[in-house]
Amino acid sequence: MTGLTFDAPTVIRTKRDGGVLSDAAIDWVIDAYTHGRVADAQMSALLMAIFLRGMTTAEIARWTAAMIASGERLDFSDLRRDGKPLRLVD
Repeated sequence: MTGLTFDAPTVIRTKRDGGVLSDAAIDWVIDAYTHGRVADAQMSALLMAIFLRGMTTAEIARWTAAMIASGERLDFSDLRRDGKPLRLVD
């Protein structure tokens, strides 16, 4: 995480007003939500703003990367069928 400080109302307001969320803001909101520091109602408000205002390609890419980084990664490389490795799709 960066040394920047964010809060949910500011992030929501930025998107509600048609602004572009910075990489740091997206990283913060995903991390804060998954750790219980952003309420469900606040995340819902942000998602409504995103639905109404849209996201840039860069925002979508960063949001996706932040969500992937927020969870546990599972390794399925040892999965086999009939002794052959399964073909996996990312």
